[in-house]
Amino acid sequence: MKIDKQQAIARRNEELGGAVLGTNNTHFATLDPKRNIWWFDLPVSRLAIGQYEWLHLLLHTPSTDELIHLKVTTRFLREHMDDVVIRNEGKRKSTVSLELSANKDSFLKDMRPNGAHLSFAAFVQK
Repeated sequence: MKIDKQQAIARRNEELGGAVLGTNNTHFATLDPKRNIWWFDLPVSRLAIGQYEWLHLLLHTPSTDELIHLKVTTRFLREHMDDVVIRNEGKRKSTVSLELSANKDSFLKDMRPNGAHLSFAAFVQK
């Protein structure tokens, strides 16, 4: 089953029992079955102090309809900027580029070639 960002947000908010996730604080990715990764480009501007305390990442697997929710603190991302790949660094639209693995041996680790393979498994929400 294929879903889009709005459907994923609505589904997760229903599970949480309230409007916790919104379009501005939530990012959505569908599993790339060829590479077995979820890919995100998170705007660096959203990581600034005072913007958001958390970013919500929704990872969808169409073959099983599984939806994984990561609640990542922006502080964690700010503290690990040297460990992730920044696209268009120093420009107005720079982004933190993440490729989170779906493989069992590297589950939810950022697999970008120039990154430090940070693990995001600690941010999984039940």
